[in-house]
Amino acid sequence: MAQVILENVYKSFPQRKGDASAQVKDNINKSDAARTEGVSVLRRINLTVADGEFMVLVGPSGCGKSTLLRLIAGLETMTGGNISVGDKLVNDLPPKERDIAMVFQNYALYPHMTVYDNIAFGLRRRSLDNLEDGDKSNSSFVENFLVSATRKLPKGLRYLSEKEKSIDQQVKNVAQLLQIEALLKRLPKQLSGGQRQRVALGRAIARNPQVFLMDEPLSNLDAKLRAETRAQIVKLQRQLGTTTIYVTHDQTEAMTMGDRIAILNQGQLQQVAPPLELYNRPANRFVAEFIGSPPMNFIPVKFQAPQIITNGDFRMTLPEIWGATLQKYDGKTVILGIRPEHLIVGVPATKNLPAQVDLVENLGNDTYLSTQLIIPGFQRQSFSNTSLQVRIPPDRSIKMGEQIWLSLTPEKLHFFDPETELAIYPKTSPTLPFEK
Repeated sequence: MAQVILENVYKSFPQRKGDASAQVKDNINKSDAARTEGVSVLRRINLTVADGEFMVLVGPSGCGKSTLLRLIAGLETMTGGNISVGDKLVNDLPPKERDIAMVFQNYALYPHMTVYDNIAFGLRRRSLDNLEDGDKSNSSFVENFLVSATRKLPKGLRYLSEKEKSIDQQVKNVAQLLQIEALLKRLPKQLSGGQRQRVALGRAIARNPQVFLMDEPLSNLDAKLRAETRAQIVKLQRQLGTTTIYVTHDQTEAMTMGDRIAILNQGQLQQVAPPLELYNRPANRFVAEFIGSPPMNFIPVKFQAPQIITNGDFRMTLPEIWGATLQKYDGKTVILGIRPEHLIVGVPATKNLPAQVDLVENLGNDTYLSTQLIIPGFQRQSFSNTSLQVRIPPDRSIKMGEQIWLSLTPEKLHFFDPETELAIYPKTSPTLPFEK
């Protein structure tokens, strides 16, 4: 097992003539632009994945997470930076020499091979590579020829070398671990989606690599099977203790699987932290909105010393802890963030938010409301809208078109700078890395 270290990694693709995406470079500072040509996909990626850690890379489509995984695997060439696996710098090593196993989104199983041969393929390939690099005796070549020539014969007529016996034992051990012993003689077309995914995992596990890379391996499965396979992958990773980097766009997968989560947006890391820290103390507005379902609500408010926020007829006194923290925003607008579960249906009052219910979604265990703010004199900013998502208990009956008053839980408020969109936290709170 090994840690993976990414140091100042950059990746850009050559600019195609007339490609409008070149405008992305306008957002890069001059020092970055000097290091990159064409379309910049990844910028200033610094990340350390500890030995045995399950790290999840998550972000919206096109943010660069799969490209980053391919850089680690050696399937893409870096524009700049360093990648180390264990104590070895792997920048110039081909994929086969990095001791990394990758599980792809589309499984990438050989359709003409049985499950057994799909799992054994990498082991046999490694054996042949070792033969080409070292032992070139005639007996070794003859052994490999006999193994290959008799592989499809009845079991009693096959020739098994010592290497093939070792491979056979490894395949059976992996099959037992994944509970696919009964599938070893089947072809991929005879398997369900979940079974194919386990075979793909088995092929990676059999190689016993230093690092597992997984690129959205569950995206082709239905919801129930995805949840089951998710639990199996986490259990396997804990059992094997192999360093794992897992890419997904599904925040539910990220929150339930990762020891830590790295959130990317537009090619840059936004925050790296354990799941609950991301949820409770997001570094910026993007993280706050991306983590959580339904996403966090954002409302522009004006701060008035010592600790009052207003917008139109809405007026609320904040807990004392916010007074000193927001002092520099006195008379200015800040972004108030509140999660749907921290809005409570209350009574008419200036400290509560009046809203009209546009949609009711009853899920059984929860009810989600889509509402529109109807605050007299409400000042809407360019970064906000007037809709709020609310999560209420299922036994509370609310009808579409009904007007309700929403009470904000004071202890669960978030604030963000309207220009930088960075989170603002009380000074008495523990300092997070992004606040230093």
